[in-house]
Amino acid sequence: MATLDFETDAHVDEYVVDAENTTVFAASDGELTYTRPGESAPVSIPVGDVKGVEFDRNAGLRRHTLLGLFFLVLSLVLTVGTAFLVYQGRVETPREIGLAAFLAVFVIGGWNTAYSLLSRPDRDVIDVYVTAEADTHVLCGEIQDAAFVDACQQLVDSEVPTTNRNRALEAELD
Repeated sequence: MATLDFETDAHVDEYVVDAENTTVFAASDGELTYTRPGESAPVSIPVGDVKGVEFDRNAGLRRHTLLGLFFLVLSLVLTVGTAFLVYQGRVETPREIGLAAFLAVFVIGGWNTAYSLLSRPDRDVIDVYVTAEADTHVLCGEIQDAAFVDACQQLVDSEVPTTNRNRALEAELD
C-alpha cells in the first residue's frame, strides 16, 4: 500500500486547451482535493469513499497529419485551378466571377484548416474518472506532464481500485 502524496496541475471536467478550468489536483492525508474554477472551497474526496478510478486516453487533441495533408492538397488544387481559370480569361460573366469568389472562400478556409491541423502540437491526454459515493469527478492532464503522470501512477499503486480503459496507456502508468 502506497501513501498518496502528490500535487499537480489538472483540468476539471473537460480538457480544453488553454482554458481557464485549470486546477491543482492534490492528495495527502487520505484525501483527494481540487478546486472547481470559480469556487473558493475545494472539493475534498476521502480516499475511503472512492469506489474506483478509471484511466482513459484521449487522442482527440492530437495533430491530424493525414487530414491536414488532405486539406493542403485540396486547397492547392482549388487555388491553382481558380487562378488558372482567371489567368486564362475564362472568368468573364458575373455568374463566373461569383463562382470564383465563392471558391476563394473555400480556398481560404482550406488553407486555414490545413495550417491548424498541421501546426498544432500533439496533445496526448489522460482522462481520470474518480468515482466516489455521491459523484464522479473528471480530471485531465497531458502525458507530457511528468507530475500528472506521477500522480496517476500513485493512484494505480495505491489501495484505491483502478481500471485502465486504454491498453496503450498501461506503459505510461507502469
